[in-house]
Amino acid sequence: MPLGPYVEIINYVDDPAAAGDTYQKLGLNQTADNVYTDGRYHLRVVNGEGANPALRYYGVDLDAVKARGLTVTDNQLKSPRGVTVELFTEAPPLNLPHSDVMRAPATSRLGKFGEFSTFVHDLPTEQAFWEQCDFATNGVQNEPYNWGIWTDDLMLIGLHERDIDQPFTITHFDPNMKAVNNALKADGFAVQPIPEVEDKNDLSYTTLMTPFGVQFYLFTGDVTPENP
Repeated sequence: MPLGPYVEIINYVDDPAAAGDTYQKLGLNQTADNVYTDGRYHLRVVNGEGANPALRYYGVDLDAVKARGLTVTDNQLKSPRGVTVELFTEAPPLNLPHSDVMRAPATSRLGKFGEFSTFVHDLPTEQAFWEQCDFATNGVQNEPYNWGIWTDDLMLIGLHERDIDQPFTITHFDPNMKAVNNALKADGFAVQPIPEVEDKNDLSYTTLMTPFGVQFYLFTGDVTPENP
């Protein structure tokens, strides 16, 4: 079972109104006070300081989580790579717009949410943590490096074994992401080609760092339940 019946991506900020304005310009729809959705995930902006970005589960049975052999400290889990998972015992404040994240439609201009991406140095160790959290995958790929996508039906986690030190990233896919990125650039967003792209004018694969400590990957491609 998932850690809880409801999960959000958390973004700690100094100015929730400004952050919310940015996320709405990116095409996330406000669904509650300080909560924005792309149709697959909910992103909550929180006034204060904390790990950015983090995951927060609600309706958590802490005893059941500990019984899985997970170490809970201050009502939080920490993955080996450093992803913070906050555990709230309170009832979920909202409902997710789906019961299966891989089959949910996308509603934002960014395309489909593909994963909460994490670069790791030791994939088996990180994989073991998420599987203790009841995330499952169809298997690890080894091209062009070791990687895989895990899900508990509520959230998608992408683990990529690469010697890269980058913030945890929200990744979206669209078959015509170049057009999406050009439109974002025209709106003043600082989209940047990923370092692997030789043509620095090609906006097919980009990064977008918000002023609020959350980075997006915006990649050309598509995701389906069969190819998440």
